[in-house]
Amino acid sequence: MASPGPSGGVSNMYSYIVAFAAGMGGFLFGYEIGIIDQVLTMPGFALMFGLKEISYDDHGGDGILVSTPASADITGWITFSFLVGCVLGAAFSSYLTDAIGRRFSIFGGGTMFMIGGILQAASSSLYMFYTGRFISGMGVGLMSAAVPLFIAETARSSVRGKLISIYQLMITFGIVVASCINAIIISTTSGDLEWRLALAIQVIPAFVLWGLIIILPFSPRWLLMRGKIDLSRRTLARLRSLPVDSPEIEKEFRDILEGYELEKRVGEASLRELLRKGIRNRVVLAITIQMLQQWTGINVILYYASSIFESMGFGVDNSSKLFVIVNSFVVFFATIPGIWLVERVGRKRCLVVGGLALGLSHLGVALFYGLSLRVQTSPSLAWGAVICIYLFTLSFASTWGPIAWVYQSEIFPLRVRAKGQALGTMSNWVWNAIIAKISPLLLANIGYYTYVIFGGMGIIMCLFVLFFIPETRGRTLEEMDEVFGYNSSSSSSSSADVYDDAASSSSSLLLSSPSSSSAMTTTTHSNSKMMIMGDEYQPLVS
Repeated sequence: MASPGPSGGVSNMYSYIVAFAAGMGGFLFGYEIGIIDQVLTMPGFALMFGLKEISYDDHGGDGILVSTPASADITGWITFSFLVGCVLGAAFSSYLTDAIGRRFSIFGGGTMFMIGGILQAASSSLYMFYTGRFISGMGVGLMSAAVPLFIAETARSSVRGKLISIYQLMITFGIVVASCINAIIISTTSGDLEWRLALAIQVIPAFVLWGLIIILPFSPRWLLMRGKIDLSRRTLARLRSLPVDSPEIEKEFRDILEGYELEKRVGEASLRELLRKGIRNRVVLAITIQMLQQWTGINVILYYASSIFESMGFGVDNSSKLFVIVNSFVVFFATIPGIWLVERVGRKRCLVVGGLALGLSHLGVALFYGLSLRVQTSPSLAWGAVICIYLFTLSFASTWGPIAWVYQSEIFPLRVRAKGQALGTMSNWVWNAIIAKISPLLLANIGYYTYVIFGGMGIIMCLFVLFFIPETRGRTLEEMDEVFGYNSSSSSSSSADVYDDAASSSSSLLLSSPSSSSAMTTTTHSNSKMMIMGDEYQPLVS
């Protein structure tokens, strides 16, 4: 196991700064969730895009807003178009995060989000709005794969779970900020200005992400893949706030380099590599854990919170502002203990307890919601459903919310990490899209029984983790092969022989001074050549 080095706050401070900066990609997604939930209920938006119409009774009067027959379908497509973009963005991430790096992939995702936000705010037709949603979704999908991957590759093993959880924390912070800003907009504006302003403001955090890209380093492991050995070592030292020649950096870099050399002996990574024994089980786990995260029903609550609270009999003002803001704060503050629990308690235990709590919370919503419809003289029953929704949000934010991303980001070998991460992230967005599209129809047709479905899935999640998920807490990224039973050298030679060769080659590299490492491409050493991404490097032996 790589030495953790000094564990003090100073040595980890730069890593935390980097994680928060990269986490702005999550903030954009959270901000988008917080915006669209309330925009869908804004009268100006609903009238313009056919979600609602004005109905007059036989006595005339001012009329009231009522949902159109196409309302549920349009609402589903508004959410679905965004999520289809997320799926494609996640798919492209498997190539982009390796080709241009994790850092520039985050930048590209932020740029697409900005373009999509401008199109949404300027929309004059439903199809233009769908296009903006789709482009924003591509940006979010790309960042949702690139950000956790980047953080996983730059963090110490001792705090990796905490730092990847920052991605989820920033999502929830984005929801809080958007909900508060939208509440102010709803209270002070009306008509087209109301929804256009709400959508236009999301461009601002995208500009902030652009500025923060400056302080993000490249991933040391990605630099190693590109053959930039000396820069990789210096970047690792910078992330750890330690001298480049310190024993801690030398040992951690040696572990990373030896692990990568072992992987490279198999050849170039391909999609077929994901089917090999010891890797395919990780692919199945990543895809399944992200699918189950969506079947918690979290995005039904987040996307349609205002409509859900209103359907329980609460007023429009409370449903669109007060209850939504409270839910946003619950999801944000509940994520904070999750950041601590992931390392203190472990991934597996958190997911088991979380799945059980999520299932019971949904069943509680179904119980109180159903009773409130039957016993309409007792409004306190509807409050029971609201409390259960908040308990659900608390349970999700402290367990399945951050930990699904943590687990997926740390289990794959370096050479297929981007591809495995992309497949898991695509699973998240595919199921997100499916559930978001069918949920308005389910709520419209079977009502509170929808929560019974989600409650049952919570119990299934608990059992799945209990029997199929191994614990990864405290393991380095290079030790995951041992956890999941993968021998990268099995196709060419014995593990011991390959390890000895790799150790010999990497030792030669580490013995060379940082100043002389740049000369590797011009120095000949026929007995210790190293191939990285097709570039031949000649290690210097001092």
